[in-house]
Amino acid sequence: MNAISSFPSSLISASLSKQVPRSKLKILSIYKIKPSVLTSSKPTKTHFDKLLSVLKYGAFLAAVEAPAALAVTGENNSEEDLLTNLLYGAIIAFGYLFIAPPIIMNWMRVRWFKRKFLEMYLQFMFTFIFFPGLLLWAPFVNFRKLPRDPTMEFPWSTPKDDPSIPLYRER
Repeated sequence: MNAISSFPSSLISASLSKQVPRSKLKILSIYKIKPSVLTSSKPTKTHFDKLLSVLKYGAFLAAVEAPAALAVTGENNSEEDLLTNLLYGAIIAFGYLFIAPPIIMNWMRVRWFKRKFLEMYLQFMFTFIFFPGLLLWAPFVNFRKLPRDPTMEFPWSTPKDDPSIPLYRER
């Protein structure tokens, strides 16, 4: 091992400036002498080591700061009443199943061929969000026109080809 490498770099530069002429000092400044690895006071940490230390610190904070489970400690004596929770749930379910679906269906019916991409995206998003309510309403909501032949038993039955009967009749 080199004897110069064991000294701190400030002492080396001070001693070299007294002994070495200026031209050689430039060359030495280009090739700086690094101190030995054994003399470095702080070991280098990799990203993995830093991540591990942060995770340990986070786990410690979570264990100290977070309250224990309510079922274990018995600190679940809150003032919330079961009847209040059921009432709030019933109000939300009523709006979800009975109020929003017909509004969405009518919006889709009115704007079906006039919509652009954003409105189409919103309609399909609301369709999938309110899917159970739409399934509940779908058998009872019919926006189709009545069949043209009054003698037809079902809307999907084949009509008679009579030119005097209009294609569709109004409701």
